[in-house]
Amino acid sequence: MRSLGRFLVFAGAPALACGATWVLGTPASAAEVTRVATSFEEENRFDIHLGLAYSFNYKSASILREWNSGQAGDDDNRLVKDLRYQQKRHMLTPTLEIGLWHDLSLYASLPVILSDQRDYSFDQRADDCVYGDQVPPEPEATCVNKNNSTTVRDNIIPRDGFDANTNGAPFSQFTGPGTEAIFGGPVRRGIDQFWVGLKYGVLNQSKRSHMPNGTIGAEGRFGVGRAMTFSRDIQQQDPAGNHRVGRKIHEIGVWTALSRRHRFLDPYFTAFWRQSIRGGNSQFQDFSKFGSQAQKQPQSTAGMSFGTEVVPWERKAKQLKVALLLEGNAVLHYGGRGYSEIWELLADSPALVGSNDPTTANQCNRDAAVAESQANPGDSGYVQAGGASCASFNGITNLQDYGSFGFNGGLNLTLGPYARIALGVNVSSDTRHFLTFTNRGSAKGGADDDRVEEGTREVNPLRRDVVDNVGRRYVIDDVVDLYGYARLLLTF
Repeated sequence: MRSLGRFLVFAGAPALACGATWVLGTPASAAEVTRVATSFEEENRFDIHLGLAYSFNYKSASILREWNSGQAGDDDNRLVKDLRYQQKRHMLTPTLEIGLWHDLSLYASLPVILSDQRDYSFDQRADDCVYGDQVPPEPEATCVNKNNSTTVRDNIIPRDGFDANTNGAPFSQFTGPGTEAIFGGPVRRGIDQFWVGLKYGVLNQSKRSHMPNGTIGAEGRFGVGRAMTFSRDIQQQDPAGNHRVGRKIHEIGVWTALSRRHRFLDPYFTAFWRQSIRGGNSQFQDFSKFGSQAQKQPQSTAGMSFGTEVVPWERKAKQLKVALLLEGNAVLHYGGRGYSEIWELLADSPALVGSNDPTTANQCNRDAAVAESQANPGDSGYVQAGGASCASFNGITNLQDYGSFGFNGGLNLTLGPYARIALGVNVSSDTRHFLTFTNRGSAKGGADDDRVEEGTREVNPLRRDVVDNVGRRYVIDDVVDLYGYARLLLTF
């Protein structure tokens, strides 16, 4: 899950990159990313813009795993195939922008997620699949199944998988030896964040023809939805947290956009920065009083885009225009934790049971917890079976910094003075990065300043060796992130 900067698109990449809503108003020559609702001017007493956008997001990726046998003399730490990830999300976003003064406006958006679901399958994309029975897959193996999956081998998911969308028997839906599907996440819906901001048009080409259009803005994205969680204990009742979409992340940031119309071209540039802050009652836990936890905040983002509107046809007198949108964009995700693409796989997995207080780690028996879960699938009693200091894992992990690079193509239609339509597709990909990246802790302060000593407060309480040890970490690659969007905007 994400970023999420990527995971709330409602009007195409230009709006996403600068953090603003896609709005329209005067001046007529401005690209859409620099338009501002304006009021109390001589020929324009008041502007209000009402919008409604629908977007569909499809995301797929390869989940790889570092692998090292752990045996003495084995220095061969390699990446092996494991799973394929798929996510589908439908979203509806109403927007409002009100002109407050000359080239100054207040805007707000409330993205409503209609449906969001993640599914996982073994990586069996090779034309002629060759399997091996060893973990990790043998060099000649080209596909993954239950016998050579590192995730199954480590009991992170049960051998027969899990399907959150079946009633009564979620642990027996993928029993076939050659099954491809192995984990089905629940359908989620609801509200994650409420966006509100101010924008100001500092430059206006229609008022000063020798100048470009320039807009600056400040924005807050506030986590108003309850935090989503995941539990495998669904046979008696379906936990509400399994169907939420909130992350309880607040984001505070600034953005800017520049454009200049020249004949049939309207090139533009946008840039933004947003600092993420964990909200109250979030799943971004702070156990720093127990151990050396350096990271507790979500990842922050910064990005930019370069693009142009190409105007092949326009009638200014009637305010009719057809514009083609072509854009490249880049976003950096850095410095924090997050709901990754595999968070539901890890959440409530008995293999990741552990102690949040490193000084009592020896009182938590992971093997006993796994054995109990295998005997009683889905029963949360595995936590108590592991020992008094055991706690379940919520799935949130430290993430390696990474970049997202995309292309946005669209069609912007101006249908007179009161209506606009935008249609388009944004396609992006992420750089390869680790999804489980929690360090051991800090070695400073103990008997040996070069080694984190077990059972002491030097240990990071968020670390789980089964996924965070070098040779066991998860990696994401081959990401395809596709957003299709359609938006209607009424301007008065």
